[in-house]
Amino acid sequence: MRFLQHILGALLGIALFTAAFVFASIFIAFAGVAVLVIWVWLWWRTRRLRREIDERAGALHGREGEVIEGEYRVEGEERRETRRIKRRED
Repeated sequence: MRFLQHILGALLGIALFTAAFVFASIFIAFAGVAVLVIWVWLWWRTRRLRREIDERAGALHGREGEVIEGEYRVEGEERRETRRIKRRED
């Protein structure tokens, strides 16, 4: 009789643990979806405010949303390479 109680207790424990795991997984999934929906809603509602902030920052710095394109070259590295080449030649 005692052995049967141990077996039934173990089976009941496994079943309860499995049910708790399933419900916790479902709860976490719903919570994740809720957080995602709230984040997207906030992002959508604040898009006009972000655009206005970008425009004001551009006007403050004398820019009106135009992009200046160009190229650059790091002079310090080029000089080092030239020095190394000259040393090897000597």
